[in-house]
Amino acid sequence: MNNNTTQLSITPDSGTKKLSAGQRKFNGLVKKIEKQSQLLQAWETSTPLYIERWHSEFIPQLGKLHQQTLELVHVLDDLSERTKLSKTDRQTLTQGICAQAFSLIDSDSCNDEEEAILKALYNKHSGRDFDADEREEDELFMQGLQEMFGVELDDDIDMKSADDIAQKIYERQQTEQTAQQQKPGKKTARQLREEAEAAQASQSVREVYRKLASALHPDRETDPDERERKTVLMQRANHAYSERNLLELLHLQLEIEHIDADTLGTLSADRLKHYNQILTEQFNELRQEVIAQERIFKQQFNLDPFDEVTPQNLSGKYQYQLKMLLIDTEELSILCEELKDPKTLKAWLKAQREYQKAMNFDDDLFDDLPDIFFR
Repeated sequence: MNNNTTQLSITPDSGTKKLSAGQRKFNGLVKKIEKQSQLLQAWETSTPLYIERWHSEFIPQLGKLHQQTLELVHVLDDLSERTKLSKTDRQTLTQGICAQAFSLIDSDSCNDEEEAILKALYNKHSGRDFDADEREEDELFMQGLQEMFGVELDDDIDMKSADDIAQKIYERQQTEQTAQQQKPGKKTARQLREEAEAAQASQSVREVYRKLASALHPDRETDPDERERKTVLMQRANHAYSERNLLELLHLQLEIEHIDADTLGTLSADRLKHYNQILTEQFNELRQEVIAQERIFKQQFNLDPFDEVTPQNLSGKYQYQLKMLLIDTEELSILCEELKDPKTLKAWLKAQREYQKAMNFDDDLFDDLPDIFFR
């Protein structure tokens, strides 16, 4: 989209001191659309750079953390064999080994050999079968998703892929919503009025496009340079019309001098209303694109879904994530050595129990809160 925001706006004529409500809304929507377009473009520019750094720096460091966590599981397993522990400490150690093994396998970072070793360690310390426990956990998770979102899900979902789960839920919700909308029934007066207004708005877009098509048709040009210029402009017009992009069509009219600020100022109230309806739809669609881009980015790179992430602060977010990853890896390395001392091991096991007790207390606290806090 061309950056003609300052030109594509309505200004008061010499005999009018202020704009009408519809004219002010038009100007405001143009600015909002331009802002969202620039933000979406910034995401599209910044994301590949982030991905490049992620693959060149972050993923190799993740591999080091994975190996260090594997070492911790083996250290804990060895300590369970040769360290005398109380029944409580041994139970805590067993739970830690099983939890770490389950987490490593579930992360999908293990090769086949590592996965087989971890499953054997899980089975050894839990007294159960890993595959059976994983199936049971997946079934419970599936039931929870179906109850939460009110949809029936098939068994072909990849339970390790958050993206696949979200996509399948979205598809099923869309299918059920479409089926509900297609149920026969008499339309209300409001529905009929909205359909009529939508048809009139579409007609307004069509009229702008037809005027452009008539002026830009390249076959009518004998000059090769002018024919090439109009071909490019016509391609832009075709794309804008297919996308129902009224703002781009108006920019094109401005570019070929079919309209100017004075022309926009003479638009009838009805035509301006239809334009504003289309521009509102454009703004909402762009806004949803930006929100989706941000949500997908957070999911892809394990960022806090409630954290504010913008193209401008991506570099800082990346540096923080990498710093935390390096710290976690170093702390695990130190822990593996320190746990070889029986006193340190017992103190660590006690700290693990206290941490779990605090987590359980938080869960119980929320469970006891009145329902009003969750409405």
